[in-house]
Amino acid sequence: MTTRAIRVWYAMTVTFVVVVAFAVSAVVYANTRAERAERRAEQIDRESNRRWCGVVTTLDDAYQQTPPQTPAGKKIAVDIAKLRIEFGC
Repeated sequence: MTTRAIRVWYAMTVTFVVVVAFAVSAVVYANTRAERAERRAEQIDRESNRRWCGVVTTLDDAYQQTPPQTPAGKKIAVDIAKLRIEFGC
């Protein structure tokens, strides 16, 4: 092999390694950002559920003390009880 051919192969190899390094770093960066976004969304969801707990607990306690008489009221009471369990109140 001539010196020129060695230089060409060296340049191509270095270019390939740099391109692969950039691709790997892009994937790692994207995964890190996605994980952060997922954690933030879970945190917002928990905070939202916590805020609703006061209202749901009050309504569920009221429905347990004086059960509704109408079919619609009974359905609402059942749904509120389910929400209380779902939110972990």
